[in-house]
Amino acid sequence: MTTSLVRQVLPRPRPRAATAGVHGTTAPGFASVRHCFERACRESGPPGSQGAALAVVREGELVVDLWHGTADPVTGAPWTGDTLEPLLTGSHSVLATAVLLLADMGALALDRPVADYWPEFAVRGKGKVTLRDVLTFTARLPGMVAGLDQRDVENPRMMAALLELHSLEEDPRAGGVLHGPWTAGWIVAEVVRRVDGRDLDLFFLEEIAGPLGLDVHFGLVPDQLPHAARISYDPDFRARFPAPDGGPDDGAADLFGRVWNNPSPFPPDAGVWGETRRRYAIVPSLGVYASARGLARLQGVLAADAVRAPGEEPLLLSRRTLDQARSFWVEGLDPLLGGVSAYGEGGLQLLDEGLHPAVRAGAFGHQGPGGIAYQAWPQARTGAAWVRSRLTADPGARVMDEVADAVERAARDAF
Repeated sequence: MTTSLVRQVLPRPRPRAATAGVHGTTAPGFASVRHCFERACRESGPPGSQGAALAVVREGELVVDLWHGTADPVTGAPWTGDTLEPLLTGSHSVLATAVLLLADMGALALDRPVADYWPEFAVRGKGKVTLRDVLTFTARLPGMVAGLDQRDVENPRMMAALLELHSLEEDPRAGGVLHGPWTAGWIVAEVVRRVDGRDLDLFFLEEIAGPLGLDVHFGLVPDQLPHAARISYDPDFRARFPAPDGGPDDGAADLFGRVWNNPSPFPPDAGVWGETRRRYAIVPSLGVYASARGLARLQGVLAADAVRAPGEEPLLLSRRTLDQARSFWVEGLDPLLGGVSAYGEGGLQLLDEGLHPAVRAGAFGHQGPGGIAYQAWPQARTGAAWVRSRLTADPGARVMDEVADAVERAARDAF
């Protein structure tokens, strides 16, 4: 996807007034999902200060496509069905999907050491760290010792060079830190470049997003900037990620500081993620931008591929690769943030089936801080995505529960 020269010289459209209502469509049987979405939007604040979208793809059909509010409070641009949300820490399962495709191609293997593809990585005791260790956050490399700032993280090759010189974390808690915001992405991006020859963003575009027609991207190009949402925080959101002494993000003095404040993925000024430079940058573990439709379609593809007959031609990943990727590998209570996380062998986050085991058995995707969530439900051949621009401490589980309930009712009505 390249930038259109024609569009660059055309006058920019004037921002339209923020919409106060919920827009979009639902298929028959999914009216309750719309009601739940409307309620969640009302409770999250005035539409002029935030926006949200929900999409559900069931058996290849877009059955829920809803949006609400304002994508960018600075310009007043309303949210639309094409709005691209920065996923931040929700980017990890998209990153893992790119690695799994390379594994499916035979270009790499998850149980091989990273150093087999990137020899310089082996120094300082990292020679046995595998790609599976990296994708499942069990590599004992959750953070960085060298002090970093918000500009440093926009240069993935420089970060890869720094990681070559990094030792495994000595803090005994490091093996249980089942999510780190930065390091896994830099390692994966360098492996992709070494194995494939293309940078991560181009590989994902040409092999996944382009062929499948998905609005899911690592970083943006100029044509996409008008469609990008601007994030903000609820007052209690950043309380989970305190800076040292309540001060600036300068703390690599302890494990928490090295992982979550070096630098913070959620800086005090959320505007960092709205800067043009940041939007153009490739920040592998945090820099995925996606529409709800694009995320739901991707999860729907993965859900369908996960239950194909062995040997049947997949849309994206083979049944063999997905079976391995979803096979339980690690689960634990994070010693830094709390909360239980579980991952399959391929780095896909394994999700609780909750009250709807007939729909959500074997669910995977991502459920993370801020309320951004996307899930693949293989038994129902369904993908769902819930994104919003105002990050909150609420994981947004109620909306996904209502979606699962509607999918379950739709399956019963089909018989």
